Amino acid sequence: MKLFISVLCVVAALVVAVGAAGGGYIVILKNGERLRCNEPLAVDGNLAIVTLSTGQVTSLPIDQVNLVATERYNKLGLGNALTIDELERTEKIGPTPTPRRTLGNYATLSGIGDQVELSSNLPPTPTPTPGIKLQLNPYKDPKINAAFIEILDKKNLYLYRTSAGSQPEYFFIQAVTDTQREVFHALKTVAEAFDMIATRRPDLAPSAIELRMIETSGRTAGTFRITTEDAATLAGGTIPPEKFYVENVIF
Repeated sequence: MKLFISVLCVVAALVVAVGAAGGGYIVILKNGERLRCNEPLAVDGNLAIVTLSTGQVTSLPIDQVNLVATERYNKLGLGNALTIDELERTEKIGPTPTPRRTLGNYATLSGIGDQVELSSNLPPTPTPTPGIKLQLNPYKDPKINAAFIEILDKKNLYLYRTSAGSQPEYFFIQAVTDTQREVFHALKTVAEAFDMIATRRPDLAPSAIELRMIETSGRTAGTFRITTEDAATLAGGTIPPEKFYVENVIF
């Protein structure tokens, strides 16, 4: 009985709830710092807008944020709870640029048409759609498969596999991405390939691309379902891949 109680004490000590579990959000920076926040971050151009657990709203360059690690951590459902070793990290951030738009502007964005919904209004990790994975059977049209392979190779995306998607009209791509830079490169490259095919052969193009990015170890780095409209905005630079990632990732 004493041994059992001791084990329970050890387990309880492993995680210290800094905020209520299931509530809040953790933003992980590339330098290893963790920021306890009240809600998911939003992206404004090249800035990440965060609301700290203290209620302070601040911004920092998006390239300082490890978006993949942030989304993966928040998928665990720990809210803004941090493990003991993470409590030793500082949460101070240096002076950051002022956002190009005030936060009040976000309240009017609806996510309709060319507008973008504020990511903090969405769950940090939307419920994944079952079946978004590499299938045993290839896509129904070999010409489309060959076209994707040709374009992706020319754009230097080499570590990938293709198959049919979760629906007959969906095309699936699984790409190996071990760094955040590779994640955004794969996202932009797949969008550009899809946009090119949809523009040239709309009669043959799939209705959506299902993209699953994984690390060499097999860990998921992000899953997406990209429509022709999504591909056009990404390929045309209307939305940067960092912002698209934050607002559309489904793990």
